[in-house]
Amino acid sequence: MKNLGCPSVGSWSSRYRPYLRIKEFCRIVDVVNDQAHCLLFQYGGNANVHILQAGVKVLLRQTALVFAGKMTAACLGFAMSLVVARLMGPEAFGLFSLFIVILILGNDLLGDGLNPGVVRYYAMHSLTNPIRASEVLTNALALRLLLGIPVVLLGAVLGGQIAERLFQNSAYVLPIILGLVGSLGAALWSFDLAAWQSRQDFVTYALMVGLVNLLRVLSLPILILMGHLTLGAVMGLHVAFFYMCTLAGLWLLRRHLATFQFNGALLRELFRFSKWPAMASTCFLLQVNLGVPVLNYFYSSREAGVYAAGTSLLQGIDFLTISLLTTLLPKVSQLTSLEQCRAYVQRSFPMYLGLAICLVPVMFFARPLVVGLFGIAYEGTIPVFQILFIGALGTMVTQPLYLVLYTINRPQLYTFSGFVALGAWILAGLWLVPEYGAVGAALTTLFARLIQSVMIVVILWYALEFSRSSGLATRSMISNVRES
Repeated sequence: MKNLGCPSVGSWSSRYRPYLRIKEFCRIVDVVNDQAHCLLFQYGGNANVHILQAGVKVLLRQTALVFAGKMTAACLGFAMSLVVARLMGPEAFGLFSLFIVILILGNDLLGDGLNPGVVRYYAMHSLTNPIRASEVLTNALALRLLLGIPVVLLGAVLGGQIAERLFQNSAYVLPIILGLVGSLGAALWSFDLAAWQSRQDFVTYALMVGLVNLLRVLSLPILILMGHLTLGAVMGLHVAFFYMCTLAGLWLLRRHLATFQFNGALLRELFRFSKWPAMASTCFLLQVNLGVPVLNYFYSSREAGVYAAGTSLLQGIDFLTISLLTTLLPKVSQLTSLEQCRAYVQRSFPMYLGLAICLVPVMFFARPLVVGLFGIAYEGTIPVFQILFIGALGTMVTQPLYLVLYTINRPQLYTFSGFVALGAWILAGLWLVPEYGAVGAALTTLFARLIQSVMIVVILWYALEFSRSSGLATRSMISNVRES
């Protein structure tokens, strides 16, 4: 098996080496996974089993805390989308969804992609070189400002012209301007979260994860009572809350941010560590969210709103997938050979497939689910939700399996599957979306998700050498028969 690339941490006994393999998974799994690396790295310098056990117990408590924060944030985010969709109708919800998509993609490109590297390198230096650890934070912050300020200026100066040229409709001006301006705020807020992850301040992290969504939800009844519930007011408060929470977070972190000194070598390390998961994450986000701007371009904001309502309902399935990735980390990270990786895939695939089959009946309750939550105006969302639901189940079955690619140090294979799936979405979308609208966008997303799911299975088959192991097993069986 290939070397996992984990740095040396003192004189470890071989029985504790599996814990070091958690490092590699911190590249892609979730915020909780990054913290697993940080905590175990801290405890790793001591070969005392009692200390390791204590560290694992602390890790479990902290994981539960972060999980609760993320769950709360997801519920608040869905509640926000639901209220906007019902009170403002599909057309306004389509514009609001375009604004949210710009925020999500902007945050991913400007901020989230670097977070695993920030957490990892801060943890590496926090015990031995605190000044260097602070430099990791300050350089990561400076990089986001360097990348984000031009985006803000672009949105403020040229956002209106971009909207007019793309959509020939002045209604799109405000969502695009506020989306581009808010991208930097979202990326900076993401930096605050990464800094608290790095410092293992999970209480603050869990509180801040849901703070922005809580403020946004609480702002809605205030706007209703004041008689100012407009799309512009809702989007403007979104942007304002991101920047407000960012400033509050930076004030809390002020003691841990060293005097800034540009470090090109450090930034290159951050990029090198994060490039594969960052590209994979961007490809997946585009697959899931590209339907909203494309529908706005070819059809109308109303059609985009119908599609966005379906994607909002899928948050539960995707959150379940993320939860699986999170809880699987301790088990998968301890795999040390191709045989163990193959055994994990062979045991896990039927389990995830069975879970997906158990969720299939939800499709038959699409009408009461959609109409009950969003209203009769979103009746067109019913087939969209059913189609997207199938794709989400496919993702849930195969996504937990790709973790072993990071164990064998081949993350580029998963990223490659993301690029192929995104290309499939673009090619199919150019045909299906103009022809069939929201249903076409749902079919395109389903097609892309299934393409990536199939590719993951094929990649695992060859990367884990299932064909070779099957051949060896067959030859062994034939040999045993001959001997008998």
